[in-house]
Amino acid sequence: MFTGIIEERGKILKIVRGRTRRITIQSALENKTGDSVAINGICLTVTGIIKGGFTVEAMVQTKVSTTLERWQTGDRVNLERALRLGDRLGGHMVLGHVDETAKLVRIAGNEYYFQAGAKHQKYLIPKGSICVDGISLTIGKLSRNVFSVSLIPHTLENTTLSYLRTGAFVNVEYDYLAKINKQ
Repeated sequence: MFTGIIEERGKILKIVRGRTRRITIQSALENKTGDSVAINGICLTVTGIIKGGFTVEAMVQTKVSTTLERWQTGDRVNLERALRLGDRLGGHMVLGHVDETAKLVRIAGNEYYFQAGAKHQKYLIPKGSICVDGISLTIGKLSRNVFSVSLIPHTLENTTLSYLRTGAFVNVEYDYLAKINKQ
């Protein structure tokens, strides 16, 4: 489990394509083999440690339901290590199980508008929590399956959202409590 509070922006050093995707990330975070790390909101297992980073592997299902297939060497990614019992829960409960990708359709100042899939609009709740590329955010404006989030300068400076341009896709995980209540 994660909180959606980003610890670091890492950098993709290498992607090896095969039956799985082996991805090497440059990072100053202390990890060990077997640790869970959210990378742009995707919960992945550390499979190796290198000097100044770590390696993870992603299965076919992850490639299908996330932005992982769009990742390239040199891309910056949001990183968060798994929550430990006793840690403060600064964002909201995030599982690292991406529900879908959403498209950035508009930027107006510090307000970013995303279009989600129509089948998931029931999970979009005004002033509710949402996880975008691993970042715990609050839904602002809402019109059917288009939602906005307002970003403070700290979020823009410490996450990858400042790199986004209209038309980009992001990983979205809807609030677990909203999903339970809307089943």
